[in-house]
Amino acid sequence: MEPVTQALLGAATAELVAGHRLGRRALGWGAVVGMLPDLDVLLAPLNGGYGEWLYHRGTTHSLWFGFVMGPLLGWILWRWRDRERETPLWAWVALAVVALVTHPILDGFTPYGTQFFAPFSRARFAWNGVAIVDPFYTIPLALGVFVAASSRFRLDFGRVALGLSLATTTAYLLAGLGLNRMVLEDLGDVLAAEGHSVIRVRAYPTIFQPWLRSFVARTPDGTIVGLHSLTDPGCPSWKMHPRPDPRPETQAVLDSWQGELLEWFADGDIGVFAAPTASGTQVRVEDLRYSWSNRDARGMWGITANVVDGRRIDGEITRFDRPPLAPGDLDRFADLLLGKLPGREEGWFRPSNCARPTR
Repeated sequence: MEPVTQALLGAATAELVAGHRLGRRALGWGAVVGMLPDLDVLLAPLNGGYGEWLYHRGTTHSLWFGFVMGPLLGWILWRWRDRERETPLWAWVALAVVALVTHPILDGFTPYGTQFFAPFSRARFAWNGVAIVDPFYTIPLALGVFVAASSRFRLDFGRVALGLSLATTTAYLLAGLGLNRMVLEDLGDVLAAEGHSVIRVRAYPTIFQPWLRSFVARTPDGTIVGLHSLTDPGCPSWKMHPRPDPRPETQAVLDSWQGELLEWFADGDIGVFAAPTASGTQVRVEDLRYSWSNRDARGMWGITANVVDGRRIDGEITRFDRPPLAPGDLDRFADLLLGKLPGREEGWFRPSNCARPTR
């Protein structure tokens, strides 16, 4: 998740395991250590700007990293911040280990994907329980940390508040997994009723709340990309992207290292779009997991290349990111959060038995 939430989680867990020996210092240092794994974003400029996909949530987010580096980091903090040796080494080690280990576990609940066994394996794990920004998770955690840090409350009362906030937020994460399972079952029933033979379907949380999810479904005819709201079960909206013809132009881009990287990064949920140009064919490969942000159910980021003479890539394959917000984008997202999904008037399909009005 985003750094603020990771800092709060690091502070909360560090206080619970080491606060009785370190006092409120555990909160501050737990917050700092809890954010450290995300320093891998500094590697983003590497590999021509593809370092963000390659290295973020990589080795520093592996499960072994905290258990190996935590004791070293704890020893450094002990030597640096406790020169009088008034507190035990084990308290600093416990602080560092728990703050580093809980960071990737929390990230595993998001749709971005986390490499738990990097660098020995590049397998990505994403449980799709919560979005990378979710105040329903962050605010209860922040309240617990605030009570524990406030001088108005006794330390033992603060730890009780932290325990309650961690129990609440952990239950919320698990509930998110259950909600995602409900959405997948509902989508399976709806898509089957509409005559689609689904090969694979995945649902992804969207930001700020738990009830609106985007989804990507693979079928023999193409890729279905849509939105599902738990406020209106059985009535998702979607667009169908036809399966691209097996043309040499598109395959040339998919076979490039950039194309293979994006397909791995998106866990296979990519869309391939080709359009003729004056000199050849422009091919775009897009990550469809975050299509909720786009009126045309297209990817938020991806790669593009111009292909000439059938398979020759003219120039470089370039990476693109989401364009700036357009007028009306915020209003559209507010409507989506209220369950007002796009309908046929906007080129989206919605089951005919869904009486709830669309936007």
